[in-house]
Amino acid sequence: MNMMTTLNLRAMVSNENGEPKTTSYAVAEAFKKRHSDVLRAIKNMKCSQKFRERNFALCFENNKLQNGKPRKFYQMTKDGWMFLVMGFNGEKADAVKEQFIDAFNWMAGQLTQVFQSKWARYNHIVGYRENRKQQVSCSARDMNVWKHEKHPLDDEIAQLESELQPSLPFASEVLA
Repeated sequence: MNMMTTLNLRAMVSNENGEPKTTSYAVAEAFKKRHSDVLRAIKNMKCSQKFRERNFALCFENNKLQNGKPRKFYQMTKDGWMFLVMGFNGEKADAVKEQFIDAFNWMAGQLTQVFQSKWARYNHIVGYRENRKQQVSCSARDMNVWKHEKHPLDDEIAQLESELQPSLPFASEVLA
């Protein structure tokens, strides 16, 4: 596997709200297909509407070559990408599929590292806060210092809890 190709494919997989995603443009470029052919392949997929909605987001961008006329493309998850490219065949297509899977897995690993780092920081701050709370409860002099430490610690804990809270994209449908 060519290292430069792998790095280029890594650039084609991005972090969108904590999930690795790619675009129909990236698929067209990687598989050396016309973008219109990739759009047609997405349109002609025989999958459920639920799968399509969960894994393909229709997007538009201004086309500078056509006086700002909106140009359609799709953003897709790894599952959507896999469903789409299953129909692409040939030795070169198989090599690109393997490299794309590596790129998606690399991005997922990067996101996991960020989460684990925040989780470790959260545990450290919560432990430190509890320890300091115990220490200052024994001394009136330390109580004044604690007043200044408590709020920044509470704020950081709240921020980390917010960032670590998993978001469920379908939760709004359930609550509605």
